[in-house]
Amino acid sequence: MSIATVGEHLIHYEALGRGQPVIFLHGWAGSWRYWLSTMQALAHRFRTYAVDLVGFGDSAKPHPPAGSVYRLERHVEMVRGWMDTLGIPRAHFIGHTLGAMIALRLALEEPERVLRILAVGYPISLEIPKGLLASARGILMERLGRLAQEHPEVHREHGRADPEAIGICLEEALAQQEALREWLRLVDRPLLLVYGRRDPLIPPPLFLNGSLDASTRLVVLEEGRHFPMLDLPATFQRLAEDFLTLPDPSQITLKEEWRRRFR
Repeated sequence: MSIATVGEHLIHYEALGRGQPVIFLHGWAGSWRYWLSTMQALAHRFRTYAVDLVGFGDSAKPHPPAGSVYRLERHVEMVRGWMDTLGIPRAHFIGHTLGAMIALRLALEEPERVLRILAVGYPISLEIPKGLLASARGILMERLGRLAQEHPEVHREHGRADPEAIGICLEEALAQQEALREWLRLVDRPLLLVYGRRDPLIPPPLFLNGSLDASTRLVVLEEGRHFPMLDLPATFQRLAEDFLTLPDPSQITLKEEWRRRFR
């Protein structure tokens, strides 16, 4: 276990491998642990880091939490400060839901820190029926809790997170749907969007087809759900390695031989 002090908070992280840095950022459920198999798969070519965000895993959980400590901008500040503490000037990012939002926001604010972004379940298709908006936090947290039960490494850690951290981050994603779409247009870094076709919380945003920048690609994993890195680990790991190593990452495709091999 490795700990860094960032501002007032203790931040837990794990690291494997040698080479160019890749930073893994988890989502609303779980912790760094569900990235472990992908870290191990990439460690022969990269120095991989997985961070527990404030409120999750073994990182600080302020009680009572200061009003804004779990807001997106504070998470971005934490990741920036953590990179400075470890002396990481720039890195590739692999982020899931909340982690994908953090990576894109950091790329917009300080593009020199970000090389490439693999964004899993970037939540631009997160929706609640209008009649249920008043209960949005509870509905989304219930759905997320059911999805967390599908994988032991997520379920164990989901129960350790501060529910306030989860709730605030879900509400913020729901409220920023237009902004999240605008970030896709503005980000100036190679970007791979990955979705599970069977994700009941964040369905693939097929409405993006034909509107993405040349440096952005959308890949849908047909058998994937909310955690495609765990549903289809071999496929996801191969996709991640190709995206991070291809000279032109915009040429990334989900090759037919992968579909046959990993089906």
